[in-house]
Amino acid sequence: MRRLLALTAALALGGCGGDGLNDLRDFTKNAFADRKPKIEPIPEVKPHEVYLYSAADLNDPFSPANLKSGGAVQKLSAGPRPDLNRRKEPLEDFPLEGLKMVGTLSRAKQVWAVIQAPDGTVHRVQKGNRMGQNFGRVTRILEERIDLVELHQGALGDWVEREASIALQD
Repeated sequence: MRRLLALTAALALGGCGGDGLNDLRDFTKNAFADRKPKIEPIPEVKPHEVYLYSAADLNDPFSPANLKSGGAVQKLSAGPRPDLNRRKEPLEDFPLEGLKMVGTLSRAKQVWAVIQAPDGTVHRVQKGNRMGQNFGRVTRILEERIDLVELHQGALGDWVEREASIALQD
């Protein structure tokens, strides 16, 4: 019995001796032995042009004189400006895109819009109330939407009024 086990083990180990890949190794060694790879020549390095930058001769692009001309200063004081000293209303903490109009209420000639904020709170607004982060002021309340005027600051520091609206959510 022991001899039979030893003979079986010897045969099993003998079968594992070769991996059968010798012909593949010979092929890969000899297949491209007679060919030389084509190597492209190194491209010629072109010298770069030296440029000396001297900022002392140029205007400062960030100086206030370049941003505002004399006419623009008068225009800034005459145009719309946000009142930064007034107390903010609760809906001014949220971007206008995050606010949802969910309905309207009315009594006599007074109309209110019902607004849901992103934090889930519900607010009642009327004409003249403020909402949104761009100093939005409610100008009109209709059953299907609220119209606002927002103030956006331009590149030169001037303030521009832009119309916006919030539609009733279904």
